[in-house]
Amino acid sequence: MKFVYHGLTACSLLLNACSNSDSDRGEIHVNFDHLIAGAELVPSEIRYTNAAGNEYAITRLEYIVSDIVLETAAGKRVDLTGTHYRNAFSNATRSLSAHIPGGEYSVLHFTFGIDGGKNETGALPSLEHFNNMAWPSPMGGGYHYMRMEGLFRIPDGEGSFLTHTGPSAGADFSFDVSLPLNLSVNGGSWEITIVMDINQWYDAPTVYDFNDRGGIMGNADAQFTLQENGSTAFSISNTGRHDTHEHEGEENHEETAGEEQNHEEHADD
Repeated sequence: MKFVYHGLTACSLLLNACSNSDSDRGEIHVNFDHLIAGAELVPSEIRYTNAAGNEYAITRLEYIVSDIVLETAAGKRVDLTGTHYRNAFSNATRSLSAHIPGGEYSVLHFTFGIDGGKNETGALPSLEHFNNMAWPSPMGGGYHYMRMEGLFRIPDGEGSFLTHTGPSAGADFSFDVSLPLNLSVNGGSWEITIVMDINQWYDAPTVYDFNDRGGIMGNADAQFTLQENGSTAFSISNTGRHDTHEHEGEENHEETAGEEQNHEEHADD
């Protein structure tokens, strides 16, 4: 009986140790927000000015980010989700969620768009928001990285502009983003807020003028300019405990903006 008792004790200790290894596991919410030179993004109102002097409004902004990964201070990478669709005017697409091991996290990585080797027609689930992001088959197929559209002032009224980025002529113009952070997860619910500065797409290192810009989907030079400019458009504005209050900075302006995606990370600790 003494042997059995000690055996059960050892087993109990082992089970407790296994349980404790997950006790610091937390839930992470990654939010994608948008500003223009520090100002709130308000749809369809000409109230912003870029480096070229274009006074403009945004009427559409939707994009895909992929391969979203957190990296620990020790260099271990934890996958959050493969693909996330964001519509700037639909709060339902603002965030993605995942469960992650406890620990110290120092970098968040993602790809803006979809890496060329993965960007093939039909690679994403057949959902309305992904299907609407399809890149034309005659231009190589796959998916847009971003569809940003708007209006801008011209001498005799208003003109329109289209900032559509994607695999132009089959070339890959996606880009990787790595954002340093300081996040210590020990159970509970946490959040990271990523902000896109929309003006950055048009400001530097190359000034992008809406005037005399025709279709850019087949224009590799325009795609390269946007790739370079956009690579510094993102920053982290907040990390910490998850705010359970409803986000008040955005309104839902589309009925079919896509479903919120929740993905659990199942990597071994």
